[in-house]
This record gives sequence, C-alpha cells and structure tokens, in this order.
Amino acid sequence: MGKRNDAGYVAIPESYTRRQLNALYREIPLKDTTSRLLRKYFNAMANLYGIIPLKKAYEIISEQNPTLVTEQEFLAFAEIARHEVEDYYILGAEDIYTNRAPVEPMRREIIDTLLVEGNMEQYTQTKEIQRGKPYYAPSKKELLLYDDALYCKETPAVMALKKFLATGLRLNAEKTEEVFQGLLYNARCVGAGFQDLMQHLEKFGIRFRTARDVEKFAELYQEFHNSTRMHCNRGYTPNEMTDMQPLEQRIPRSMSFGPNLRGALASGAMNAAELREGVLAMDLPSEDLRASLLGEIAAATGPGKNKKVGRNDPCPCGSGKKYKKCCGR
Repeated sequence: MGKRNDAGYVAIPESYTRRQLNALYREIPLKDTTSRLLRKYFNAMANLYGIIPLKKAYEIISEQNPTLVTEQEFLAFAEIARHEVEDYYILGAEDIYTNRAPVEPMRREIIDTLLVEGNMEQYTQTKEIQRGKPYYAPSKKELLLYDDALYCKETPAVMALKKFLATGLRLNAEKTEEVFQGLLYNARCVGAGFQDLMQHLEKFGIRFRTARDVEKFAELYQEFHNSTRMHCNRGYTPNEMTDMQPLEQRIPRSMSFGPNLRGALASGAMNAAELREGVLAMDLPSEDLRASLLGEIAAATGPGKNKKVGRNDPCPCGSGKKYKKCCGR
C-alpha cells in the first residue's frame, strides 16, 4: 500500500497479522525480551528524533547494550518490524521518492508516522533542518521513556506553563492536559509560530482576558519551547543547540528597551498596542526575542506607568530634560 504526496509515492510496507509476525520472529530467532526491547527502542527513537537511520539506531543501541544483538540479527528484526503497526515506519529512499534505487538496509530510516501523514512537507523540512546536527544520546533509561509519545520531562518550564493553563486560563485538569499535549506536539514536531499557537488555543475556545495574559503566555511558552527536545534538533533542545554554537554566532534571546523608548511608552507618546501587534506579526530570528520584547512593552506600560505626562514635566525616560524637549517632541 502507499500514498501519493509532494515528494513522490510513499510505499508503506504491507502490515502483517500478529500470527504472521510471530512466525517470522521465530525464524531469526531472538528472545521475546530482546524483540520487545528493540521495539521500545524503535518507538522511542521515532518520538525523540523524528528521523534516524537504522545504522545510527544500531550504534546507539549497541553502545547501551553491547551483547544484545548482532548487526545481522538487528537487520533481520528491522525487516520484520517494517510490517508491524506501530507509531513509526521503517522506510528507504525508494519507498519515499519516485525513481530512487533501493538503499542498503542500514540506510533505511525509522520515521515518526506523524512526519509522513498527508503530504511529505513535515518530513522534508525536518530532514533539512536536522542536517549536520549531532544526535542527543541520553542514558538507556531516559531514552526508553520516549516509548511514550506524550512523555515530557516535568521541568520547571513545563510545570509553570501547565499552572498558567490551569489557573491563568481557568482550565480543568483534563482540558489543561489536552491543551498542553497540543502545545507539546507543536513544539516538538511542527515548530509553529506564535500565531499558530493562538489558533491552536482558539480551537479549544480559549480567549485571553487581557494583553498581559497574552504576554505571560508568550513568555511561559517560550521558556517551555526552548527546553523541549525536538525532532528538528535530533533530540536536543533549542537551548542546548544554542550553547553548542560559538558566542559570536548565537542569536540573541532577549532585548532591553532604552530609557527613551520606555519613557515614550510610559507617557503614551508611543502607542503600546500598535507596537505589541507589530511584535506579534514581526518575522524575528527567535521566539525568545519576541517574548522578551513583549515583556519589555508590558514592563513599560504596567500599572502606574501610563500616567499622562505634562509637556513641562520631567521626561519619564530619566534624561533630566523636560518632556517637550525630549520624548514629547
């Protein structure tokens, strides 16, 4: 069976019945415990990496389990596993693209099924962004936690975001988890922009009560986003990828307003609402930077900071000049 899409014709291997699969597994032969462990590894790797060649998967598995399985046994298992119904596919280039010669079995890839649903845009984008990046290789215990597609470590950023969904947006426990899972998918697999996230929330009928709530959500989501393990980073978080780069190549994560700009926002000389809308729509190099800018706007226009300033009053920017000679010009 297969499906037509932008990349060509994806030939999904035929699914076998459990009886057929068991008969094939007995021919290898591998212990049942070994087969179950390999199946967990394949599922976990699909969830953590999105795409990983069998060669790299075998390398990681062998490092963590030196005597578990030979390369020949591993390939025999993978050939049968191609016909299992799991949350991953095992495909070669000839399965994904038209007019491609069959690749060596070890060059086939374990692929999260979500990346080849509908068309192949998710797969091709993920593969392109992954290019040249190392694979995150955690301990065996941590890696196998990703056998659960919804696993996400309870970091401070995760707990803060969930708390905001529950208390700030007044969602019950079930809705909080449902919304969070969607945000996790967006962060891990899609790389959605802020407007996409707002649309995701709107699908659940969520409306923010104030602009400050929007800014708080943006801030918390960005902290969560930057500490989430992603397909496009081969399991690394954006923060970890940034830390690997030379200092001169790092994209700034934050920006502070100068006193003149803060004063103009505080006095009303600059329209904070228009600036906020502009920041939300702007094409910025990182969502961290967007959250930082929104936070600066909120800090400059918070309670007690939007008092009307007279033209002869001292300028709130702190320059020492009269407002009419400074930000009020």
